[in-house]
Amino acid sequence: MRIPARGPGRPRKWNSPLVQWRADIPQEDYELAEEERLKLGLSRAEWFHWMLRHIKLDVMELIAKVKHQEEYITQLEKKNQALLEEREKLLARIEKLELENEALRQGRSVRSYQDALKLKELAKNAREGVSWKALCAEVLGLRDEKKIKDLLKLAFVVRKNDRNRFPDKFYPKDIAEEFHGWVLKRPETKVADIIDYVLHREDTLKAAKDLKVGEAAKEKVPEVKPLKTGKAAERWIEMFFEVVYRDYTALINQKRGKDAKKYLEENVPKKLEKVLQDIDPEDWRRAVLAVLEAHEEDWGDVFVSNLRRVALRALNEFSRASLAEVRADV
Repeated sequence: MRIPARGPGRPRKWNSPLVQWRADIPQEDYELAEEERLKLGLSRAEWFHWMLRHIKLDVMELIAKVKHQEEYITQLEKKNQALLEEREKLLARIEKLELENEALRQGRSVRSYQDALKLKELAKNAREGVSWKALCAEVLGLRDEKKIKDLLKLAFVVRKNDRNRFPDKFYPKDIAEEFHGWVLKRPETKVADIIDYVLHREDTLKAAKDLKVGEAAKEKVPEVKPLKTGKAAERWIEMFFEVVYRDYTALINQKRGKDAKKYLEENVPKKLEKVLQDIDPEDWRRAVLAVLEAHEEDWGDVFVSNLRRVALRALNEFSRASLAEVRADV
């Protein structure tokens, strides 16, 4: 039994030849068309016929135009992306050729010239309290420890001593002029690889060493030195506080906040007492506060506030101790 195309009754007769037209459409479009067709009780041919007669063709033209424009834009974007990729390749090639040209002009290999450029960039961005590994990661984006060690050995004299141990300090090579005045020092807070050594200025280490009373060298004949006051007292305290700031910051950068707090609360008062021995007691408080006020901006409010609290508490204890000694002598 044949099923009528338009439901009960005979199918509609058309006054023109019939042609089959097949198209693959999204399922949701098919379901929508079937739902509307069944509501109207039309065959598929009738539904398609009347839809064409009543659709707004100008709207369809605009929709088609937008479609073609979008396809054109997509093609342009692909072409533009291909051009950008080609441009990046050309720029990389140009950079490589420039490096080769400069290396040949200086009579060096490309690798040697590239390493020299890296060392200059590291020296330009070097600062105290930063490890060699951290500096390479920050400036060059290096994470490969072998490459970091290779750069270290190009700039500094890295040689084990007679006991087959690395020394506490590495000094720059003569040819590495950009690092002259810098020293790499083993961090005191942990067992470290050579790339964990920390950058310091030579003059800063010398000043810190001078502050370690009794550790640098023992005096054969005791001398009575005039006590420092005024600007001399401030500079003496400032040198000590600079060392404290670097050590404290290094601990914070290593995420060792508890050790940093312990260092500030326990070690600093003991060392401050030794530093103050060379300063007139009448000028202790003024000099300490003057130095802290001068460096409040570059050392940071939090550090200066904590150091001021520790220093003033220590000054009060030193003053009471001195007064007790005077009374005992009397």
